[in-house]
Amino acid sequence: MGLDVLLYDNTNKLISIYELDKELHNEIFSTDKRWASYSFLRKLHDYYRTNEEFNGEGLEGLISDLNNYKPLMAEKYHTAVELLLEAVSDKKVQKIRINGD
Repeated sequence: MGLDVLLYDNTNKLISIYELDKELHNEIFSTDKRWASYSFLRKLHDYYRTNEEFNGEGLEGLISDLNNYKPLMAEKYHTAVELLLEAVSDKKVQKIRINGD
């Protein structure tokens, strides 16, 4: 099972759920990557203890981190990252909550 990415609108209504699968998480936080310098992305490092909420500048920061980090990842994961970015960048999305298992 992956991390649940819960997407909320401006009335705090859940509008969608996206799953960040474990394989993608492992690629992002591989020991040979420099993920620790991405302040918003690193909040998702601990797969089993992740319970983070992002909105406003925090959500913008996470989107920026993912966009900047994507070129460092193996190309086979680019589509998955783009789909995640598309989901969290939707104009209706005002807040996301990411929950671990």
